[in-house]
Amino acid sequence: MTAGDGADGRELPPSPLIAAGRLLAERGVYSLIWFAPDFVVTARYGRLTEFVEVGDLLPDRCFVLIGLEGEILQLMRDPTRVIDLPAVAIVSAEEDLPRLNLTVFYDPQAQTFLMLVARATSRSDIEAELSKQMRARLIAETEVAAKSRELARTNVELARANRDLEDFAAVISHDLKAPLRALRYAAEDIGGLIEGGDLAGARTRLTEIEARTRRMSEMMTALLDYASVGRKSDIAEVVSTREIVERVVTSMPLGADFKVDIAGAWPRLETVPAALDLVLRNLIDNAVKHHDRGAGQIIVSAEPGADFLRISVIDDGPGIAPEFHEAVLLPFRSLAPPGRHDTCSTPKGTGMGLAFVNRTVETMGGKLAIHSQPSARRGTTFVLEWPCQLSEIRSPSASSTSTR
Repeated sequence: MTAGDGADGRELPPSPLIAAGRLLAERGVYSLIWFAPDFVVTARYGRLTEFVEVGDLLPDRCFVLIGLEGEILQLMRDPTRVIDLPAVAIVSAEEDLPRLNLTVFYDPQAQTFLMLVARATSRSDIEAELSKQMRARLIAETEVAAKSRELARTNVELARANRDLEDFAAVISHDLKAPLRALRYAAEDIGGLIEGGDLAGARTRLTEIEARTRRMSEMMTALLDYASVGRKSDIAEVVSTREIVERVVTSMPLGADFKVDIAGAWPRLETVPAALDLVLRNLIDNAVKHHDRGAGQIIVSAEPGADFLRISVIDDGPGIAPEFHEAVLLPFRSLAPPGRHDTCSTPKGTGMGLAFVNRTVETMGGKLAIHSQPSARRGTTFVLEWPCQLSEIRSPSASSTSTR
């Protein structure tokens, strides 16, 4: 081993260089194996060579050399060449050795082969660290993606909540008009009854006002719950659909010449009562408001099915031309009275009732259809398929219940 040049150009003494080489060999950074052209080991140096002994055939201890003997011998003809064998696994009875980088070259001055043995730390450690960093990055990206999905879901729920609350304000503004009209009519009647000395009749009307104001309070509470809740299933409950439709009809300001018949089988089922209340109230109110005569009849009928409760609201009004069936379900669309042909006038309402109905039905997973052919016959039938889990089905009643 020869000395090298220092940073100042002077030749370093051999002792520090030899000491450094010895230290690196003892620490297992590198080792050396000398072997003859017959591949017999003639000398070894360093901890990494403990898998072989002097006198051993090197290929017997280092299996990767088997089959390379001819190529190794060719180094004698061209000593400038080397053979690199990276990350070789060596089997040793004494201990588990790390993967080793082997470099074989020929020393023409000593006329012997020399194999440099070094730890394959550069490759294995880099791969391990790279794998670790890749895993950490994938975990971080997964967490970011999950948080992004959660944020997107939260934004969707927030937008839906804001929209529902806005709808709640619009629904309250729209749906309170009918109960308030009923209260106004009752108050006007009370004044006339008192002037006529009919105190018993006045007390009856006062009882009706009390019941209707209580009904309005319950309706507003239910609508607020329905509009503000994130998942509508959270406020589902088992209810009597007949009780819902009866409460709706009794709270409406129907004239003396109008009547609403409740027919068919109305079961108990698990649903959102506020939503069903809103739909039935608006369908019945729509039939009354758009009737072209002073007297009329509306039939509200129910027929339970396997997956849906089929509800029909049938009136004997002027009907809706087929070309307007889709338009009346849009916001701010209302058919003009007979004799007018525009579909955007709102002489009797805001044109939001059927839009609320349509959206509520879609939200609940149901379907709404309109059947009307004024050129053939009077009347309109709204057919509602309301999804439900039926817990009890009542037998169809023999006769309909008339409520006014």
